[in-house]
Amino acid sequence: MNEGLSVFVSLTLQQREARLRRCGLEPAMTPSGRAQLELPGISTAVVNPIHTGYSRQTGRIHRQQYIVSVFNLQVVDIQTLGTGQAMRQKAGIHQPGARAVINGRDGGSGGRLAAGGSSGGVPGGVQGAGSQTVINGRDGGNEDWLAEGGSGGVPLNEYNRRGTAGQLREIAVRALYNLGLDSGEVRLTALGGRQFAVEDVIPLTHADAGKWPTAYQAASQALSTALAAEQPGRTGLLMGMDPEFLLLRESTGRVVPASRYLPLDGAAGCDAGPPGTRGTFPVAELRPAPRGEPRALLAQLMSAARTADRLIADRELRWRAGGMPLPGWALGGHLHFSGVTLTAPLLRALDNYLALPLMLLEDAGAAARRPRYGVLGDFRIQPHGGFEYRTLPSFLVSPVIARGAVFLAHLIVSRYEDLALRPLDREELHAAYYSGDKTPLRAAFTPLQAQLRGLPGYAQAARYIEPLLGYIAAERTWDESRDIRGLWRTQEAAPAASIEVQTPTHPLT
Repeated sequence: MNEGLSVFVSLTLQQREARLRRCGLEPAMTPSGRAQLELPGISTAVVNPIHTGYSRQTGRIHRQQYIVSVFNLQVVDIQTLGTGQAMRQKAGIHQPGARAVINGRDGGSGGRLAAGGSSGGVPGGVQGAGSQTVINGRDGGNEDWLAEGGSGGVPLNEYNRRGTAGQLREIAVRALYNLGLDSGEVRLTALGGRQFAVEDVIPLTHADAGKWPTAYQAASQALSTALAAEQPGRTGLLMGMDPEFLLLRESTGRVVPASRYLPLDGAAGCDAGPPGTRGTFPVAELRPAPRGEPRALLAQLMSAARTADRLIADRELRWRAGGMPLPGWALGGHLHFSGVTLTAPLLRALDNYLALPLMLLEDAGAAARRPRYGVLGDFRIQPHGGFEYRTLPSFLVSPVIARGAVFLAHLIVSRYEDLALRPLDREELHAAYYSGDKTPLRAAFTPLQAQLRGLPGYAQAARYIEPLLGYIAAERTWDESRDIRGLWRTQEAAPAASIEVQTPTHPLT
């Protein structure tokens, strides 16, 4: 728990704010940042009545505050605290920068948001092999958003349950994770328009385990039980994926909606696009059936690519993949895992040993997808009992890159406890990742690839991973302006059981 506590402690408040801004959050941890939350001269007509209050005496907005409690990257409790400084003092909220023990706010001055029908003692979404606990039912949920009482008598139906609750959860977890933590409390202040500022982060510590609220204790016990049940090497690991690509008519430079050719479901399907494309499904996806072995999963990927090639009858359309092959079109290479317990060390291993090397290979334009997409530690709990790792760009740029990424991911998740290096914790390298500065990251990756090569099982995966590492050593990058359709069609004649490392002409420069 909180293996990066030393990282958090070493950061100044200004550095913490800088980190949060890099990953797309709005911080208000310093006096200058908090001053922006109380702006004079704003009329009540523009004040969100649910999340804010307005004082005619001072001409200031007093904004709704929330305390989000997180254990192992999962929300175990959310409390609403009312508005204004007086409510903060009444609730006993710690001031920014404090290292105080997290108190169990089982009383509090505001309402508690529903957590599985309980005001405490709900395990924090800890899932083991084949099991899952979802807090508040928010992955398809059906709960009322506020527990009884609420804040200021606001009717339950005035909250956008899915939007607001989801935002609070994602912001709190992202804030903790990017500051080196996985468990603690985050104080969020509403800015209106479903935006929230991070005012304070307080880590949970082992030293005070006897004083933890019931929800933390239950989540800790569930996590210990799940980890104890895992087999060495995680033989029950199951992997899936849904990498994305675009269909481009080169003569016009316009994206053709994938929904013209591909169904919503299936091994080759379509999905929603970026903001502004509502009502259409412009993005194409390959969704191979999950498998326990990388070779079998890649065979399913090849089959899905052939299905897409058959269904997309217009041969004039170009296929584009990568991080951002066209301005405004960010694509992802999402990987799914089950049969393994999601923990912060696992997520950080994926960031440092998988996302970092793929970032070294990406087209220079792919950095533009961050921080809206591609942030470190981006995950989503899935109904199948596992989780989706969402940080990667679309690795469909090349079958060779895809094979390397899949085998590398499988190796990392199987042996992540042996992968303890965390270069992305360093402030200058954290900044380099988000800005796309590859030079310092190349040097930082050298000891990581040596560690990967020493893992049990690497010898069997080497012929798939070594070409990817070779590209990194040669400082090659993929070209997102290239058509990848032909690359995946050339795999058609190869039997699924005889997938080998090849070096076809592919979009790397």
